Amino acid sequence: MSSTTTAAGRGSGPPVLCVLDRAYRGAVEAQFFHALYGLLDLHGQFQRVDVALRGAAVTLAVEEDVYRPAVRLGTMTLDTLPDYRGSVRDLVAEDFTVFVDREAVTALGFDPERLVAGTVLLDSAELALRWPEYEQVWFV
Repeated sequence: MSSTTTAAGRGSGPPVLCVLDRAYRGAVEAQFFHALYGLLDLHGQFQRVDVALRGAAVTLAVEEDVYRPAVRLGTMTLDTLPDYRGSVRDLVAEDFTVFVDREAVTALGFDPERLVAGTVLLDSAELALRWPEYEQVWFV
């Protein structure tokens, strides 16, 4: 393994940065698989996989007190929806670095103190300066 290998990357593939700009892709349609969930499966194939949340996707890293991943459809409650904040917590627990764009957080009116613990708040320019550390940058 190379010296850049972390706990979040056990494989031999190149270091990868995955950038997410869209926050919501359809709760019912994505209830069985969504981008953050998929990243957990990919990390074993690469030396390192980091995630950057930009634009509206920063909302995935904002903790909420009353959030419940469920929706009421007529008389039925569908409670198998993705828990995006839970997925961000899972990524952090698996030693992924999850970058969150500071400008997007403040532009959307969120308090940076409300971010999921373990995420890294960065200015947009700082995030862009880190891109050369990766052999591949994916827009997920």
